[in-house]
Amino acid sequence: MDPLSIITVISAGLKMIDQFRELALRLRGQAPTPPKGTAEQKGTALEVKYEDRVVHKVDASDLNLGEWDRVRYDALRQRLRTNWNIYNDLFASEAGAEAGEGARIRADLHRVEETLCNDFREMVRLYERALGTSLPDHYQLREVCGPTA
Repeated sequence: MDPLSIITVISAGLKMIDQFRELALRLRGQAPTPPKGTAEQKGTALEVKYEDRVVHKVDASDLNLGEWDRVRYDALRQRLRTNWNIYNDLFASEAGAEAGEGARIRADLHRVEETLCNDFREMVRLYERALGTSLPDHYQLREVCGPTA
């Protein structure tokens, strides 16, 4: 995989984490607030911002390619995609469910959410190793998943 493709993959993965965070907060009845720190692709680089200021910029040519584990990433991505679809389906079906069924769906949502939390955190660790820098705190999903182990 070429460095620019890795930057693009990381950017897309971080957007998916943002979507999961927002959906999980909504599920808890909380209004998602915009995070203070973000990371997004700008051309051939990934810009890490805090309060709209660029604090770190990693160009594709600066990636630690030796830290990019494509096999592990592909496995994570596939598992995340499957569980993300299940999570969305459960979220949609929970709203119209009767009491007993709603309780079962919420239990299933919680189980799938735990799996997603673990996999997203592992994905962020892979991203940080390849980027050679830390990503903003909200990508650790503490407000959704609790503190890291």
